[in-house]
Amino acid sequence: MSSDPIRAFIRYGWLTLGVTILVIVWGAVVRATGSGAGCGSHWPLCNGDVVPLAPAVGTVIEFVHRVTSGLVMVMTLGLVVLARRTFPAGHAARKWAAITLVFMVIEAAIGAGIVLLRLVEDNPSALRAGYVGGHLVNTLLLVAAMTTTIWAARPPVSIRAAASVPAGGAGAGFTIAMVAMLGVAATGAIVALGDTLFPHASLAEGIAADLDPTAHFLIRLRIWHPILAVTVAGYLFWLASLSPVFAGEAQATPRQLVMMLIVFQCVLGVVNLLLLAPLTLQMAHLLVSNLLWIPLVWAWLNRQSGIAKQ
Repeated sequence: MSSDPIRAFIRYGWLTLGVTILVIVWGAVVRATGSGAGCGSHWPLCNGDVVPLAPAVGTVIEFVHRVTSGLVMVMTLGLVVLARRTFPAGHAARKWAAITLVFMVIEAAIGAGIVLLRLVEDNPSALRAGYVGGHLVNTLLLVAAMTTTIWAARPPVSIRAAASVPAGGAGAGFTIAMVAMLGVAATGAIVALGDTLFPHASLAEGIAADLDPTAHFLIRLRIWHPILAVTVAGYLFWLASLSPVFAGEAQATPRQLVMMLIVFQCVLGVVNLLLLAPLTLQMAHLLVSNLLWIPLVWAWLNRQSGIAKQ
């Protein structure tokens, strides 16, 4: 294989990943504005039409999300086809492109389930909370699979250029951190749902509701997300500062990037809490969580392989 098709595949992979993240962030707009029912209980049609006529604002928001979701589905299909044309049978990039498509199909199925089961608007059920939490976990697994596809596609570097990473698998501590990130994401999605369904006029009123044993379970769960998030953030910060996977001059920038994103995400979380979760901060919080997830997945892969690809 020549290097030019590989570089083209990697560029296309990054483009697909970037568009996917934008669609993910727009999904937060759908939830926060209560636009999930903008197309009624119809899927994939919108209010029974292919293209809605004279749509309301909520319909436009939901329809844009569906169209862009369809776009990334097509782009992911393109990733699978391009992987098969670029790499030989048995290559890891082929396998992970196919896995990415599987997670994309699951993503679409979850989105369809939310609409068809009417888990939208003011529905405060435990089923909706489960769907929302599972939706974001699958989203991160999708991003991880897409990142792994790009990582696997990179040509092996020479021994001289490679940065050695201690062998012995991914390491229990690193793997625990990655699983904990999924837990933080799931609780964050459920908390965001609670903020949308049960808004409060002030921070004091919100805290009082969080501690009220008679409050709705979505309200009482909100206190646990910041506790879990701060705990995991502290552990990730320590891991990024000391883990051998980030050691060496070649890994200086990834180390700094991860640590900076961890701090920025914590600051966003605090400001989001103090300002009662405005939409723009919810979008930024979700965006940064994905931007942090990508280099962590990359570092996990480096440690698993024993060689840090440049």
